[in-house]
Amino acid sequence: MKRPPRILIVSPIASHPADQGNAARIGAMGRELMARGVACEFLYYATEGCTPAQEAAMSAFWRGGFHLVPPQPVARAGMPGAWALDDWCPAFLADRVARLHRRGRHDAVLVHYVWMSRALEGVGDGALRVIDTHDLFGDRHLAAREQGLDPSWFFTTREEEARGLARADLVLAIQDAEAAVLRGRSAAPVLTLGHMPPLRFLTAEDGDAPPPRAAFGYLGSANPWNIASVRALDSALAEAPELSWLLAGQITRRDLRLRSRPALLGPVRDAEEFYRAVGCVLNPMTGGTGLKIKTVEALAAGLPVLGTRDAFAGLPAEHPGHGAADTAALVELMREHRRSEAFRNGLHRASRLLALRCAAAVARQADELAALLTARAA
Repeated sequence: MKRPPRILIVSPIASHPADQGNAARIGAMGRELMARGVACEFLYYATEGCTPAQEAAMSAFWRGGFHLVPPQPVARAGMPGAWALDDWCPAFLADRVARLHRRGRHDAVLVHYVWMSRALEGVGDGALRVIDTHDLFGDRHLAAREQGLDPSWFFTTREEEARGLARADLVLAIQDAEAAVLRGRSAAPVLTLGHMPPLRFLTAEDGDAPPPRAAFGYLGSANPWNIASVRALDSALAEAPELSWLLAGQITRRDLRLRSRPALLGPVRDAEEFYRAVGCVLNPMTGGTGLKIKTVEALAAGLPVLGTRDAFAGLPAEHPGHGAADTAALVELMREHRRSEAFRNGLHRASRLLALRCAAAVARQADELAALLTARAA
């Protein structure tokens, strides 16, 4: 009997709880691979800490093995005005990964984020070295500044990003547009592996749900892109007092002084709490890169979603409600949603069909990655 392929996954982000987009992506990828017979071992480099409950959840989920590695403090940026590629991935972590790989004889080692690519350096030629990029980090700070935002989290130069990509035998992009960009930055093959949570509306019973607390709602973290988008939406909604909306998530911890006075749900432990509270989900994202996880999560929940073109970047969206040019246009779509039952029904149907198309695409992409791992094991 052929043995199942074995993969060691290295991540600076915990997979549990899935209370932010990158964590949801990491857990979903593991779930898809394990469902296809891949044995997944997980090393969490605990840059964001780890509670006993998190450790227990990850130990139970990653049946191939779980390792918790305390982080090393980051001193200062290794380049003028930007992080050097390896600033957030110390040499001792690469050594630890190399030892685990030698002991486990993995068929592949996958790191999440290009700035963790140093961890691939000790992996022998017998294993497939994979980077799941999540996003584009080369000149990310310049893109932020073009939109009037202070760059945050990790950003580096395109040259440093390319140096990291060169450490891989396979690069994963989260959507096709970024795959095209990465092919210009990497000599390694680039495969798209999107993200779509399980479609809960396929199994949930509609029943007699209570009426939503607000017609529209937004759920988000407090990163600079989200804050800028919500402020732009607030500015437009301040001139439309007839439109009520609800704000939820970590972003509510910030004192944004919003003139449109949304109802506040606050941080939620489970996104379902938010989805039950609103009739239609908003994503006013302007700019940004990567796939907008909050968009696909709302689609998977079965709710109608209104958003900008940037909010649906990388998705095969066709409905006008999935392509507002800006926040002013988004507010007009909210007005149309409020006054037209036909528009509401059409948006709801289009949102569910988009979720189904995306789920089918992600399943095919996961099949392709699992086949590559199986071939390597053989």
